[in-house]
Amino acid sequence: MHIVIVGSGVAGVTAARIIREKESRAKISIYSDEKHLYYPRPRLYEVLSGESGPKETYMFNGQWYKKRAIALHLNNKVSSIKIDEKTLLLENCLKVDYDKLLLANGARPFLPPIPGVEKTGVFSLRSIEDALEIREYTKKSEKAVIVGGGLLGLEFAASLRKLGQQVEVVEISDRLLPRQLDQDGATILKDRIESRGIRVELGVRIEKILGKKTVSGIMLDNERELSCDLVLVSAGVRPNIDLAVEAGIEVNRGVVVDEYLQTSANDVYAVGDVAEFGGRVYGIIPAALEQAEIAAMNMSGNGKHIYHGTIPSNTLKIVGIDLTSMGLVNPDESRYEEIRKIDEKEGVYKKIVLEQGRIVGAIILGDRKGVTSIKKLMDRQVDTTKHKNSLLEDNFDYKKVFS
Repeated sequence: MHIVIVGSGVAGVTAARIIREKESRAKISIYSDEKHLYYPRPRLYEVLSGESGPKETYMFNGQWYKKRAIALHLNNKVSSIKIDEKTLLLENCLKVDYDKLLLANGARPFLPPIPGVEKTGVFSLRSIEDALEIREYTKKSEKAVIVGGGLLGLEFAASLRKLGQQVEVVEISDRLLPRQLDQDGATILKDRIESRGIRVELGVRIEKILGKKTVSGIMLDNERELSCDLVLVSAGVRPNIDLAVEAGIEVNRGVVVDEYLQTSANDVYAVGDVAEFGGRVYGIIPAALEQAEIAAMNMSGNGKHIYHGTIPSNTLKIVGIDLTSMGLVNPDESRYEEIRKIDEKEGVYKKIVLEQGRIVGAIILGDRKGVTSIKKLMDRQVDTTKHKNSLLEDNFDYKKVFS
């Protein structure tokens, strides 16, 4: 059996690893248009700032793939899929036969239709090559504007600041990280980011990018002009659905999959940023990992494993600030109860969202205490009613709740 995976990111490589663990005899091939071995995209900011070289961000070296008999074909773009023939056509015109196929070809940066977006000095950042190109460009720039105050946008802002750039973040929402934070948490994060020399402009939209052929600034919808010579657009991504569309596989926003992660085409599966399940494209690493595991089990013939969806969860550092955001963090119904703890002096914000005493969402900003225990309580749906007002205290003993 030949299992072919399109895409060498977290979803594709994880699936390959699990398939090999479950099926020792299968032939496994990965095809990718990337030039580099798999690296976690959240580490691109390290390449941008110069803290790490490209090879230092690789999750596994070449020997890791060889040891597992995973044939990795980098810089090999797949140009089309023939689902009736069960073949791939590569850009170099070679044909590859498959028995089962996994689409894990991710997403591409979304560039809004802003007048002037084609000018020299406007970038998006999705790959190591992008990071190196932007880093080189900063040698002749001084002021940078980041379009988008999401997770990656803020990390890229910090990286450019480390390179000596004057940096301003422009965000259309009225707060930073609207999917991960509420208003109180976002306010504290904004204060901490600005204390690091990064300006933040909220609730504004870019009308156009100024300059003749090269960026000289931007104009906002409030008629303010910001001078800059580098614009980095971090306004989300769009799934790479072109291959699926041309092959006649069902797509919506992403490649539509069922509860087994199978597409509308026989023996073709999809996971990660390219996949749409239940009308949702998750676009987060926890979902990519869960989907990769289930698809791998199903593709290797180890029973029928069902994907039920992923609870949104992020634990990471934003501009060096610890942040954990899990589940429902912005409830809009009265049946939910919210408990908060705010320490503005230390820049710490904690919140849990309860439904009938059970944790369904949490924000822990500027601290890591209690994160693991709160996640366990949430996963196990433990009734915390007796201790709910003490859960966010620094010295709380979580054994009381689990006992």
